[in-house]
Amino acid sequence: MAQRPLGVTLVAIIAWLSGFLQIIGSIFVIIAGVFITPPAIVGWLSLVIGIVTLIVGVGLWRGNPTARTVAAIVFIANIVLEVVGLLSGESLWSAIGGSILSIIGLMLLYTRSARQYFGS
Repeated sequence: MAQRPLGVTLVAIIAWLSGFLQIIGSIFVIIAGVFITPPAIVGWLSLVIGIVTLIVGVGLWRGNPTARTVAAIVFIANIVLEVVGLLSGESLWSAIGGSILSIIGLMLLYTRSARQYFGS
């Protein structure tokens, strides 16, 4: 297998950071939402996506092409969740902060060297 491009390495690290931060934030939302309110339900979805993001980070690190596809889907879902959170009372800066890593990750996943690395 070819050497992992710097962009893919960065995306794997971004996936780990994003997943970790999403899990921590989700736990706070779930607790504050008393577990079953609409914001807490969004928190549960966000928690699952955060866990998947951590797992995908490992796949990206290892060069798994399926992980790249799943990462793109998860990053897009993360951005959508931040918009939903914004509409349900989350601050603008929190939504921007939560989305920025996903946006950077998406851009790095589709560079020329990343496409070559994943064989597409």
